[in-house]
Amino acid sequence: MKKFKKIFAVLMTLAMVLGMSMTTFAANSVDIPVKDAAEGTSFKHLQLIAPDTSAATGWKFTTPEIAANFKTALGVSDDQTAIWMLVKKTDATNTNIPATITEAASDDQVKNAITAVANAGYALVEGKTVSDAGVYYIRADKAGYAYNPMAAYVSFGYTNGEVSSLTTEGVTVKGSEISTTKTSDEANKVTEIGRRETYYVSSTIPFVPLGDDVRSYAVKDTITGAEYVVDNDNKVTLNVYYGKTVDEVKAGGLTPNATFTAEVTDTTKDSKDAQTFTADLSSVLAANTYANSPIVITYQAIVTDVVVGNDVSIGKADNDGNVDGSFGSNTENLYTAKITINKIDEKNPETKLAGAGFIISKTVDGNVQYATFDDNNKLSGWVTEESRAIEVFTAGEDGTLTVSGLDEGTYHITEKTAPDGYSIRDGIEDVVLTVDGTATAEISATKTVEDTTLASLPGTGGIGTTIFTIGGCAIMIIAAALFFASRRKAAK
Repeated sequence: MKKFKKIFAVLMTLAMVLGMSMTTFAANSVDIPVKDAAEGTSFKHLQLIAPDTSAATGWKFTTPEIAANFKTALGVSDDQTAIWMLVKKTDATNTNIPATITEAASDDQVKNAITAVANAGYALVEGKTVSDAGVYYIRADKAGYAYNPMAAYVSFGYTNGEVSSLTTEGVTVKGSEISTTKTSDEANKVTEIGRRETYYVSSTIPFVPLGDDVRSYAVKDTITGAEYVVDNDNKVTLNVYYGKTVDEVKAGGLTPNATFTAEVTDTTKDSKDAQTFTADLSSVLAANTYANSPIVITYQAIVTDVVVGNDVSIGKADNDGNVDGSFGSNTENLYTAKITINKIDEKNPETKLAGAGFIISKTVDGNVQYATFDDNNKLSGWVTEESRAIEVFTAGEDGTLTVSGLDEGTYHITEKTAPDGYSIRDGIEDVVLTVDGTATAEISATKTVEDTTLASLPGTGGIGTTIFTIGGCAIMIIAAALFFASRRKAAK
């Protein structure tokens, strides 16, 4: 695989191996230089090929087991044929190579041989100082780093035609620091309560030799302000992709290389209710097939609060489910938005008005949706009928109302209930919630709504009506008396 990038290129000088007539070897030692290794990296080594003046090539494998690793990888059955193939790979024009050696070792064959050695769990020697010529397997170790297996060639030095010292150009380490990152589909880190979010954890699969006592690879995740999407057994599902980037996974159309489940448990984090899981992904390390390849792990959670905190660690796990984070850790926070409404008297702005009721709505694809809220005025959902919207009210001496858990966007505010003695305000300007770049806290907007007092109307049922009624009755009585009086006069 390309991640090994010609791991055996250090054998370019192997054409020099034909010192079959040597009868003496230098007795000094040499420290094999390893270039580009991070500070604090430790090394171990194992000799793979050693001088042998009795052999046709002048070299031999140091053990039958190592010879078997190479012969299997190169597809041959003879030790010397395998070494000749390595010689031919580095110097195909060497006239000492027997005509029966028709093929040189390929990069993949050499890589497979070194991987087999690294996986075999052979006892290694501390450090990288050697006292014999030959080919050496070099293992580099540093917590949080992914290093490829390496092979270094140590040759003889000559002075006036005599063997005088060991010499080596060393090797350049192939690998890098393992960085674990966590993202979601929210590029600006703004979400809303009730939304199902997909989380993406990206890292690098480490090379962990099969012979290591601890070949553990686990991911631990802790979330606040959200709940994992789980199955009927309270287990979260993790989809795992090898050799892919987060952007490729987000683009869709990929089938996971593996799927894992992990039980979710309740916990606390920063004095907040939280959930956590630990998933054993050790099978990802199988035979180191994907060592030093990218890995993307995805899972889902539903937002339940105004801020979502999510921590992830990848590393070795102990029996208690603790993960040491040796392969990286990261945090992804998501935030919601809130609107604060201030209700005041239009003519006396210092007068704050409690008891004003509002509904909040937004337009999505040309359709109006109305917000529902819980008892704490946090978003609980959206409905399409205004009659099902939840009316929320200003309260307290400051006459304010704050609704939270919203996404960014444009929101309509409609006053449905006015405080006693005031009229409803129509045509309230929309509120726009937005963030420049990525959110680092809840985003917010404030809207001040002014109400006017009701106009004074004439009183009804007062003394004025009584006077008019009595007066009218008196006029009618007087008119009737005059009518009857005139009739009596006319009769006489």
